[in-house]
Amino acid sequence: MANELKQLVVKEMVGRYRNVNSFLVIGYQGINALEFGQLRRDLSKKKVGVEIVKNSLASIAFKEVGIAGIENLLKGPSAIVTGGEDAAVMAKEVIESSKKILTFSLRGGVVDGVLLSSDDIKNLAKLPSMPTLRTQIVSSINAPIVGVVCAFNSVLRSLATVLQAVKDQKEKSGG
Repeated sequence: MANELKQLVVKEMVGRYRNVNSFLVIGYQGINALEFGQLRRDLSKKKVGVEIVKNSLASIAFKEVGIAGIENLLKGPSAIVTGGEDAAVMAKEVIESSKKILTFSLRGGVVDGVLLSSDDIKNLAKLPSMPTLRTQIVSSINAPIVGVVCAFNSVLRSLATVLQAVKDQKEKSGG
């Protein structure tokens, strides 16, 4: 590749990766074109993109973006997975795809600026999505409040029952 062309490719990669905070690096050695095409289609349905990269140009682009250490993951035929607002969902989709295509390998990635190993990514994939996590947090915050409200209601019901019983007894006794 001519030097000018390489600079243009790096510049375009920098523009694409600058505003993305989560990347996964996968190895695709041994995957044929049909399998890779199916992988792209499956992931694109989930708004996750896969891009085959030249390792040396990708390393330069990531350094310019300010992501260090990812060049260690770029060994052999590599592709970059990006997309989705939730890194856990992206990781789940990649893990699911790796079960269908056995020659596909997850090497690691960067999530919110932190370099993660493939084991870390697998653990991330086990987490629920962000909306589910938010719901769980709100529910756990809300649960004690609901318990206190129920306790107050129970006390008030008991008090109302006692007062009604006192009133009924006074009416019976003629008072």
